[in-house]
Amino acid sequence: MRTLLRAFHRDRSGVAATEFALITPAIALLAAASFAIWQFGESRQEMRSALEVGAHYYMNGGSDDAVATALAQSSWRNKPQAGVVMTTRACRCGEVVAPCANLCPASRPPAVYVTLTATAPLHRDGREVTDRTVVRVR
Repeated sequence: MRTLLRAFHRDRSGVAATEFALITPAIALLAAASFAIWQFGESRQEMRSALEVGAHYYMNGGSDDAVATALAQSSWRNKPQAGVVMTTRACRCGEVVAPCANLCPASRPPAVYVTLTATAPLHRDGREVTDRTVVRVR
């Protein structure tokens, strides 16, 4: 009986197959997780690129918020159906938020900042991802 156990213990045929069977699920899980992370990053980059198109519109002299929003929406590749681009304006006199119609001290117009915001449900669990780009237009 001992010789049979020793022979079984020394026999190495099938060890590689057993190791492969044990490690294959971990490799498959790692590959699936890597693909999901890559897919999320790609979607996020497409969102950022769309916001950059809207920001470039302002930097090239554009002033219409509706046009900037439409440009960003149309340039968003693979946009989720619930993906939204919004544009908001804010005026500041130095660090102080001010009404856009009023002049700042020293009779200067306030600085105007446009914020382009993109929001989309990029997670499968329904969580939304938001990205912003702020451009000073005046």
